[in-house]
Amino acid sequence: MKQFMLQLTAAYAALAAISAMALTAWGIPWYGLGYLWISVSGITVFFFAFAFERKRPKTFIWVILGGGMLRMLLGVATVVLPLSMRQPEGYKAYALQFAAIFILAQAVETWFAVQRVNRL
Repeated sequence: MKQFMLQLTAAYAALAAISAMALTAWGIPWYGLGYLWISVSGITVFFFAFAFERKRPKTFIWVILGGGMLRMLLGVATVVLPLSMRQPEGYKAYALQFAAIFILAQAVETWFAVQRVNRL
């Protein structure tokens, strides 16, 4: 589990660094709070999946899929909706950036989850 979580954390860090470099080159403001939200909630979902897998084998992938759907709803409710209601400078760029990185993070997490299930 430790190696798996280290790889996942490294993937989040690489995703944030690559997107920060690209956005800086394009002159688009970087939304670091969104990246922090994505990585913390993703790691939390994986911790829940590992905990549930101990009690009931073969529930890992279902917890990841259900947690991903819940994260999607919570992401809209806690990040995108408040940004669109408050409308700070560059809020559209922040909201689109959050949605795009969230989709990429979900793809990476799904790949990690499939790799984990295939190893078992």
